This record gives sequence, C-alpha cells and structure tokens, in this order.
Amino acid sequence: MEPSTHPRKILVAPLDWGLGHAARIIPLVQALNRYGDCQIILGISGPSGTFLENELPGFQTIPLPSPGVRYSRKNRQIPTLLAQLPRLAISLWRENQQMKKLVKAHELSAVISDNRYGLFHKKIPSVLLIHQVNFSFSSRFWGLGFRLATKLQHWWFSKFDQVWVPDQPGVNSIGGSLTSFPSSWPQVFRIGLLSRFFYGMSDLHHLPGSYPVVALLSGPEPQRSQLEEAISRQMTVFKNNTLIIRGVNGEGKFRQQGCITYISHMFSDDLRGYLKSASIILCRSGYSSVMDLIALQKQAVLIPTPGQPEQEYLARYLFHRGWFYYQLQNELNLKQALERCEAYLPPRTGVSGQLFTRINWLFEKLKETEGQNEHPHPQSET
Repeated sequence: MEPSTHPRKILVAPLDWGLGHAARIIPLVQALNRYGDCQIILGISGPSGTFLENELPGFQTIPLPSPGVRYSRKNRQIPTLLAQLPRLAISLWRENQQMKKLVKAHELSAVISDNRYGLFHKKIPSVLLIHQVNFSFSSRFWGLGFRLATKLQHWWFSKFDQVWVPDQPGVNSIGGSLTSFPSSWPQVFRIGLLSRFFYGMSDLHHLPGSYPVVALLSGPEPQRSQLEEAISRQMTVFKNNTLIIRGVNGEGKFRQQGCITYISHMFSDDLRGYLKSASIILCRSGYSSVMDLIALQKQAVLIPTPGQPEQEYLARYLFHRGWFYYQLQNELNLKQALERCEAYLPPRTGVSGQLFTRINWLFEKLKETEGQNEHPHPQSET
C-alpha cells in the first residue's frame, strides 16, 4: 500500500462499560498497526483506559468522558438503565461535540468507535464496532421498548460509514439474533471474532502453578462480589483447587486461602497461560468473554450477570448450540456444573479474513478522503 503524504491518525475508542469492549479492540489495534502507515490513538476512560494503557503501552491516548452508568443493587437492571436514558442522550451529544474538537486538535483521519455512538464525524471515515445489532428481551412489557430502541439504533447506523459486527455468518454465528441483520444493509459487515488470544500474544511462558478451575470475574457491583462469594463458598466445600481472578484494581499479587488462590487482575500474557492450562473456566456470558473462550478452545460454565438480558440470551443460545454449559447465579450449583459442562465443546474457528478486508476498505477510503481534501484542517470544520 502506498504511503500517505500525511500521517494517518486513527482514533480507536471503546466504551467504558467493563473491560470487554477494551479487550476486544486489542486485536483490532494490532491488526491496524501491521499496516505501518498510520498512527493509532486510543480514546480511553475509567478502568478500561488503565487496562489499555497497560496492555498497549507506547500508544498515544486521549481522555474521553465516561458515561458513568449506574447499576441496580438488585436484579432489576432494565428500569435502572431506562431511567438514565435522558442523561445518556446528553452524554452522547457531548461526545459528538468533543469528537469535532478532537478532529481539529489532533488532525484525525478516521475513527473506529466500539459502542461509543457519539464518536462519528461527517468529514472523516467513521466506523462503529458493535455486536448487539438487535436488543433482546423476553418480557412483553419491556419488549416493545426494546424493539423501538432497536429501530432507533438501526437509524443511528446511518451516521457511520460502516458498522462492523464481530461475528461469523450463518450456522457459525455466536450471537444468534443479537447479531442478525438483513443482507440488504449496505454498510453493515461481519468481521469474524475478535479476541486478544487469537494472535499478537507472546509464546506461553512458565507459570508458577496451574489450576484445574479458573474463575474469571467481571461486571458491575454488587453482582461481581456476590458471584465471587458464591464461587468461593462452594469451591471451599468441594476442596477444588481454584484460581479466582477477581477483575478489580489491585496489586496483582497471589493470595492463598485454603484451596482457593485469589488475584486482583492479570495482564493478557499471564491470563492466557492460566486459562489455557485450566480444565474448566467459570465466567460471565459477556460477548467478549465468549470470543476469548472460543479463541482458547476452552470448556466453560457461563454465569450471566443477573438482570442483563443480553448475557442471559447469549448463555441460553450457546447452551442450546451445545457449545457452553450455563447456570443462573441464584441457582449456582458448581458441583453439578463442573460435571455437566464436559459434554459441551466450543466451535473451532480462527481469525477471519473479513477483518482485513474491512481494514483495507478503510485505507482505501482514507486515500479517497486525502484526494478530496488533503486533511481536515481546523478552518474547514463547520
């Protein structure tokens, strides 16, 4: 590919809701970085920003506002989230206003936004990365609202040049109805699964131990703590040697308590090693976590976050596909789960060439943009 006469600065910015969005942009950043004629700038905020700074050192970062979503302490997340919609709408508008300023200040050439709906700009190629094309909820009462939200989201797609969906087509889809869209949609594309464990990782190195069961915790409080307590209590009774990666900020040091070893968090290289050596993994049924499990080819017990319809749907869907066993948090029976999950095997897949097809499109689009306007200088912005 011909080198650009101007540095191509591409902003890549994940939503700061947990670490899943941040984790799955790691392979995307690594793929973009292979092209060599662009500068990747990371838009970061909150704990996921700290995570990316540690995982991708050396990249320029730009602070972005966090939407600051609050979760219910009970299993009633939907009313809590809906009540925050006005504030989230204002946050989206402010995000777009900031995007206009960032294009001026940093002379951005393109933006890839993971679920940040305000990060688009009419004068540069704008890509939305999203796995939940359709909202899923089983209740009739809330179902109407979610269908309307889905239609609004589909209309919002038009503000982006392309929408990239991290999934595979047809029978290989891991998202089911969440990632389903008509073939007639011209700007929506599947790019295959995105996992930091597919490639770009160092070779497995020696670890100071291995554990047959590894629990990888994540998600909002207080549900994260409640799951940690339930796993700890049951594993202590069964005396299974278990590693619990708590998914919180901390020193990252091991702490032994009976048959259970705790650690606050791990970087990807170490995490990959412990997950690969485990027989069974316990984790949430977040979309990014599922992609990581498939990349590692690991059997797992999925435990959806209570009150999150997307995770509940995904756990059931993957269970019925025969890929992963699941249990609800309030019905957790790990002795039963560890026995039954052995009959479930994840599908085999690798990095999709569609990811690089889309990246090639982006660079071709940049060449077109450069031909029309060498660079969106500050005075050209309206």
